[in-house]
Amino acid sequence: MKIKVWDIPTRMFHWLLVGAYIGAFFTSESEWYLEYHTVAGYIAFGLVSFRILWGFSGNKYARFSDFVKGWAPVKDYIAKTARLKPPRYLGHNPAVGWVVLFMLLLTAAITVSGIITYSGEEGRGIFSSYFSYETAVYAETVHLFLTKFVILMIVVHVCAALFHDFILKENIILSMVTGTKEDAESWQERVSHLKPDEGRSALRLGVWVFVAVMGGLGLIYLPPEGEKSASELGPPKIIDEKGVSVEFTPNETWKAECAASCHNAFHPTLLPARSWNKLSEGLSDHFGDDVTLDDDTKKEIFDYLMASSAEHSTSEASTKILRSIKKGDVPIRITEVPYWKVKHSEIKEEVFAKKSVVSKSNCVACHPGSEVGSFEDKDIRIPN
Repeated sequence: MKIKVWDIPTRMFHWLLVGAYIGAFFTSESEWYLEYHTVAGYIAFGLVSFRILWGFSGNKYARFSDFVKGWAPVKDYIAKTARLKPPRYLGHNPAVGWVVLFMLLLTAAITVSGIITYSGEEGRGIFSSYFSYETAVYAETVHLFLTKFVILMIVVHVCAALFHDFILKENIILSMVTGTKEDAESWQERVSHLKPDEGRSALRLGVWVFVAVMGGLGLIYLPPEGEKSASELGPPKIIDEKGVSVEFTPNETWKAECAASCHNAFHPTLLPARSWNKLSEGLSDHFGDDVTLDDDTKKEIFDYLMASSAEHSTSEASTKILRSIKKGDVPIRITEVPYWKVKHSEIKEEVFAKKSVVSKSNCVACHPGSEVGSFEDKDIRIPN
């Protein structure tokens, strides 16, 4: 005789979380898939949030009160399992109950640390203005450690399922698909837990409203941006003198004097203020040329460069450039910055020698958004 154990929401949660983990795993090794990796993380966070709520409002076997027990039942179950004579439970056994709870909390910690990393390092995502780069560095360390640890937990989880299959002769993986288990109890006991739970209708409604809201937010915020044309790429935000994140506005005089008349635009967010200051002081010998400006023009451009230097940028590139420069160093060539060298170390010299590139300083050849300060890995185009 079959009895309904796992309700549809519990089963959907389980397999969607499996899919989210698989998606996160296969998009974790490359910056090219970072947005998809982030989407998988947001989905996992939403699923865990739902499951925690459902743990108080789902059917009998979905509730924490059914499977989260004290130490005595857990100890008894482990002792009997060690003798290969574990008692059978319709729902989660006492030991697995705590594993389920731990996995939920572990997944929540992984996704939260990932969100902080994405927000602080990349300066992107829903919470991009809430976390600093330094905070993101610590969060990334936690994120990487926990992701390795969760793999161990997943292996244990699979082994436990196999244990049930071979020792208890019960395919619990199939049960998580069908929602039913074999049971020898009476009909009354079998159907009693399927009756509506008094006093829980409002909570159930709240859970489904939560799901609807999360789904709507997901449709609005989470779809990956994908590749963009150069005209669609936007500049990073700038922290103004009041400490407020504002939209970056290119200076027309700078564009005319530096980005049009002389060479390709080198975005001001790519060097620290001290570097722009040194360059501004040496205009009479600007890499072999005299590019002296009148005082008013020079001051306008100088003020713009100071306000838009790497220290004020929220972009990942700016932050990593600053962190790579040793205290006291004042680089005046972007290609001499340590982070630039590391980031381009795997690019062969013949790529830079191509007619479509010509020079290492020709950023726009590979970064279509370089003129507006956008250097995302997913937008890189290596010329043929």
